[in-house]
Amino acid sequence: MTTMAQAAVQAAIQPRRTQAQRSAESEARLLDAAAQIIASEGYLAATLERVGERAGFSRGLASRKYGSKDGLIEAVIWRVSARVHDQVDLAVAGQDDPLDKLIALFDRFVHLVLNDISVRAYFVLFSAMIANRLETRLVFEQVQLRFGQRVEELIVAAQCAGRISPALPVKHVSYYVGCLLAGISIETAMGAEDEVEVDPLVLRRDLGAMLRRALAG
Repeated sequence: MTTMAQAAVQAAIQPRRTQAQRSAESEARLLDAAAQIIASEGYLAATLERVGERAGFSRGLASRKYGSKDGLIEAVIWRVSARVHDQVDLAVAGQDDPLDKLIALFDRFVHLVLNDISVRAYFVLFSAMIANRLETRLVFEQVQLRFGQRVEELIVAAQCAGRISPALPVKHVSYYVGCLLAGISIETAMGAEDEVEVDPLVLRRDLGAMLRRALAG
């Protein structure tokens, strides 16, 4: 049987994808393409036309799916948020100590910042929002609030277990953790870790150790 005939047979026996599956695949490719452009070239470079072409589709598909560049950016932001929470779920699974869970959350977030291009793209967008170049501030506020609430819940649990001093106000501890993560993320988005040639594994280990000492005393 020829290669072409084999391919035809294989195609015939494979189940046809549903419209929902095709739509989900095209959306994933578009959002991956947008994140790649944003992370490497910045927010302004991520035009709807370029995103569509980078994803391997027609120039107008991104526009038809998202309506505008703001719609595309919001989709990128919400997708990154969902990915971060999914990864944190995996990181804290099986951990019993609430302080260990908080450190695991912190470590997984840093891992994503250093290794996941979509998370790096998020903080490129976050920096643009701070500079008033984005109209999506409300979306960022919602995403940050959701993640902040998750951090606060772990802090409360750690205080109840005697792992973090109850004398420390929960909001202050949450603010401290959030500032650390935001600072690390923005520095990484700027490529600062490349300039000092840090080992990502050692960096994560040391950052986690310093946070643990700061919170546990």
